[in-house]
Amino acid sequence: MIIRFIKSLVRELTAAFNPGEWTAITKKLRATNKRTFLLTLRNLIPQLLIYYILLSPIVAAPLYNTLLFHPSMAGNYDAHNIVGVKIENVYFKSKNGADLNGWFLPAAKAKGAVLISHGNGGNLTNRMPLIAMFLRQGWSVFIYDYQGYGRSTGTPSVQNMRDDSLAAFDWLQSNKHYQDQDIVLFGESLGTGIACQLSEGRQVAGVILQSAYTSLRDLAREKIFWLRFYPDAMFAKNDQLNNLEVLVKPHAPLLLIHGERDKVIPIAYSQKLNEIAPPIKMFVRLPEAGHNDIYDINFDQYTASVNRFLNALPQNELR
Repeated sequence: MIIRFIKSLVRELTAAFNPGEWTAITKKLRATNKRTFLLTLRNLIPQLLIYYILLSPIVAAPLYNTLLFHPSMAGNYDAHNIVGVKIENVYFKSKNGADLNGWFLPAAKAKGAVLISHGNGGNLTNRMPLIAMFLRQGWSVFIYDYQGYGRSTGTPSVQNMRDDSLAAFDWLQSNKHYQDQDIVLFGESLGTGIACQLSEGRQVAGVILQSAYTSLRDLAREKIFWLRFYPDAMFAKNDQLNNLEVLVKPHAPLLLIHGERDKVIPIAYSQKLNEIAPPIKMFVRLPEAGHNDIYDINFDQYTASVNRFLNALPQNELR
């Protein structure tokens, strides 16, 4: 209801200011004298201020959430195993009481467990190739859906996702008895910020970030031009998912993977993270991969890089 109201209000306020109308107005203003131009501009200021307030990151958060989150409820939930490993379908609670759905897959003689925080689209059933890759390398996998995704109840928001990741981490420790140092955190796209934030204050074995960004605020400003006109204070701090702030400090061994042809989250973001992150770290560029085809292109290189990273973790031999 709130989202529909905001969308309707924005449409009404902007109806008279589509590009065609602005072009017509500009032509008329050019034909007027300076005094008339200034008077017309003065009359537009109240309307522009209304836009500025209504479209601010804080006021219009529900609207921006519809642009950010693309959950799917459908998927191959009839699957019983992945590469021969039985799927344990589990439910657990998030901080606000929402029921979260996850899959736990125990590898034989597991070296540890990988906790997967996926991207902003689909649900956990869309990540079977990723799950299979970790299982083949001897790591158990726990993947979960955020609130509003798949079979998880609730509504997606950045803060809810942060709470969901913490609940998943706690479930893995409480129910499967893994210690911090036995867990690798994996984040994909939007989930890189979730995994990165989760790593703070925990002595996990490692962190893998696929298609990462510096902060959600930086990415939003690149994608939506008018957000560049808002000061940092207009962005809720807990919603920024600032990977720069986390990785500039001492952290667990880090692997950054990014497709060089990624148009959704350009590789420049991972380059920046790699520059500021202290060792131990690896940065892998996939020359032919974009954003959504990363499991179809250069996947052999992807798999080999992850294998090298995981095998080096006990000895911290990364260079």
